Amino acid sequence: MNSIMLQKLAYSGAILLVVNLLFQLLKRYAKRTQEKHGIRKSRYFAIKRLLTTMSLFVNVVVLILLWNVSLKSVWVSATGILALIAISFFAVWSLIGNILAGFIIYFTSPFKVDDTIEVLPDEVRGVVLAINTFYTVLQDEDKNYINIPNSMLFQKYIRVIKMRRTELGITP
Repeated sequence: MNSIMLQKLAYSGAILLVVNLLFQLLKRYAKRTQEKHGIRKSRYFAIKRLLTTMSLFVNVVVLILLWNVSLKSVWVSATGILALIAISFFAVWSLIGNILAGFIIYFTSPFKVDDTIEVLPDEVRGVVLAINTFYTVLQDEDKNYINIPNSMLFQKYIRVIKMRRTELGITP
């Protein structure tokens, strides 16, 4: 390593130490003020969270300036990371919703296996063959299989007809 790099590393460490000590002192002052004036703990925790966020922001800005990082590079990286996070939350949200809906259907039992149900207003009707993690499987009168995502069963009206397979002429 050359001397400029070592000097920047030393400055970085010193700046991080000073900024963090400053914000620790501010947090301690906020705690004393909270105790002295009887301010609610929820307010103190909000102030503490704000100070922690500000400390992180100041550390990042100072390091960016010290290391001469291009703001364009930072912006491109930040927006790329945020876009990936948004896409992954969107993709995972439907999976989590279906899994949660499957657990709720399984434990609350609004309908059971072998019950005939009708999904309204779509008028999809069939015998419940299985309640899986993601889908509930129905069999209609023509012996076709219908997979309905569990989350859809919470968005639609469900009519439980309580007829069993044998009453509809469907054999297992």
